[in-house]
Amino acid sequence: MSCSEFPSSFPVVTLFPLDRQSSSFWLQISAASRTPGAGVRAGEKQQLDVLPMRPSEVFLDSADLWHSGPEREGIRVLCSLLNSMRRHPLLELEPNNKSPLQTIGEEQTQNPYTELLVLRAHRDIVRFLVQLDDCRFASAGDDGIVVVWNAQTGEKLLELSGHTQKITAIITFPPLEACEEKNQLILTASADKTVIVWDCDTGRQVRKVSCFHSTVKCLTILQRLDVWLSGGSDLCVWNRRLALLCKTSHLSDTGVSALIEIPKNCVVAAVGKELIIFKLVAPTEGSLEWNILEVKRLLDHQDNILSLVNVNDLSFVSGSHVGELIIWDVSDWTVQACERNFCTQLDTQQEIKLYQKPNDISIHHFTWDEENVFAAVGRGLYVYNLQMKRVIACQKTAHDSSVLHIARLPNRQLISCSEDGSVRIWELREKQQLAAEPVPTGFFNMWGFGRVNKQASQPVKKQQENTTPCSLELIGDLIGHSSSVEMFLYFEDHGLVTCSADHLIILWKNGERESGLRSLKLFQKLEENGDLYLTV
Repeated sequence: MSCSEFPSSFPVVTLFPLDRQSSSFWLQISAASRTPGAGVRAGEKQQLDVLPMRPSEVFLDSADLWHSGPEREGIRVLCSLLNSMRRHPLLELEPNNKSPLQTIGEEQTQNPYTELLVLRAHRDIVRFLVQLDDCRFASAGDDGIVVVWNAQTGEKLLELSGHTQKITAIITFPPLEACEEKNQLILTASADKTVIVWDCDTGRQVRKVSCFHSTVKCLTILQRLDVWLSGGSDLCVWNRRLALLCKTSHLSDTGVSALIEIPKNCVVAAVGKELIIFKLVAPTEGSLEWNILEVKRLLDHQDNILSLVNVNDLSFVSGSHVGELIIWDVSDWTVQACERNFCTQLDTQQEIKLYQKPNDISIHHFTWDEENVFAAVGRGLYVYNLQMKRVIACQKTAHDSSVLHIARLPNRQLISCSEDGSVRIWELREKQQLAAEPVPTGFFNMWGFGRVNKQASQPVKKQQENTTPCSLELIGDLIGHSSSVEMFLYFEDHGLVTCSADHLIILWKNGERESGLRSLKLFQKLEENGDLYLTV
């Protein structure tokens, strides 16, 4: 059957594994009918031919397709290969096993965010959002500027320009309690190897440091000591006046990727696949100088550490590029628990999932509550219970692409954003546990007599042990951005703020609440103008 017999069709390619050990696969080409502007009509596929493909014959396997470059480059290589073999041109790659992405539809009764405001000020990717107070936030990104916004109205309050390259870190610097001046300060670090302190109330550039030898990738404030730390190829300690107090020796060319404070004047720095504990020594009567000392290196991770956060007063958690979640004791720095089972085994009865890449299990971000750690693992979401030391709920395919940021909302809700441009709201629910009833066997047991076969109930019990006691249910899907959503902020009274690679910021509003506020404002205005009359 030739392609000329399908004037309005295009070929679809499906790949099937040959065996468990080999990366060889079968390539099945089918034709799918297309009508102008209507996409593919379901049920009109017809098999054209089946091509046996082995790496020894065509020098191609799954690793060649995906591990050598971006996903689309892999598809381009396959298209070129098929065309060179004078087979049907490849227009679309369609695996049989569709991604089990959960959908919710238009009726989202539990999603309050039904109104949105689009805020425009940036000229490049917006990567960072930081909350300044109850009604203000700041945004920053690759255009090197910082913009201060009103979270209630979406009004642009200030634009802070001073960096010449993209901003790599931003953090608020709270004023001292004893200080009369209560202006809100923020610190920004940039790829131009500078750090600037800004006054967010006036827009004034307070101070600027330009003595860095590498890009500062992370900032943290130790408010109790009234100092701040910058992490790049080394770790530096600064006072409020931006005077350098002390610094470490050169740590790594790749630099410090994350930094958190722990008790006893210590900090934890993520450098590659190592966690390094440093202790800050404040001036005393015997020594008037600050010092920073390396105390210990934690070497339990097998790959680069991407996320590091404090969970509570007793522990902190780190996550790596290969899906390792490790919970550490905050006092003696020992491992309390570890989870490495985020990667699922490939089912050889299904076709090879060529979209599955190494970063499918990278842990990009954490959030937490009193009981659980919530982890963004590849495209999925996992809930790890601290007391049970196990995963109690998961959504393995929460988004179409990697999840970049997550946060916990009230009422056991979770929000996530992804490279696929979506923002989704989830609810953690307990599953209804079914009792493992034993199965009667034999003639007399059909009528309720005789003893129960204990072995019959074992598969049921084993199945219950392997299942998670809770589930993450999708209750809201916010579609507004046209590119990767980098992060978001949650305001209890003013809604949700998201920033994206599409250069936009979206302020998502509670539609019911905003409608009520507009009605109240209208009645107040009518009452002030004397146009509101009450009829008895």
